[in-house]
Amino acid sequence: MFWFGKKNLKLLAPLSGRVVPLEEVPDKVFAGKMLGDGVAIDPDDDGLVVAPCDGELVALFPTGHAFGIRGHKGIEVLVHIGIETVALEGEGFTLIAKAGSKVKAGDPIVRFDKAIVAAKAPSILTPVIITTGDRVKSFKAASGTVRAGKDVLLDIEPA
Repeated sequence: MFWFGKKNLKLLAPLSGRVVPLEEVPDKVFAGKMLGDGVAIDPDDDGLVVAPCDGELVALFPTGHAFGIRGHKGIEVLVHIGIETVALEGEGFTLIAKAGSKVKAGDPIVRFDKAIVAAKAPSILTPVIITTGDRVKSFKAASGTVRAGKDVLLDIEPA
């Protein structure tokens, strides 16, 4: 994770694309913030998904559709590629990293074929969720377009 000053934590965009408010995700669990708060990204054509921070890859689904990272101060982030993509049973996803491994911000985790996922899933919007909201006082999300591993997606003030 990147610290600028002593206060805030900067999470990088895990994939390139346009930032979308979580409320616009066509899934009531994500839009209703039942798993936590955050934003979504409407991915561009690249399909590479990277670690948004330094930490441990505490969950990496064998289907490649989602992963979770636990970083500094125990803040955990879930990246869920598309909506209802677990139903694809791994089709269109290629795992790069391994669950339990230590990762650095920008390390490749998963690659997905946007054409396959877009054709077979209800949406390719990709929620990026802070699942440990009790460890976060507030956050500010980027707007516009972000680049994977380069641009700050969430500027977090830890609790």
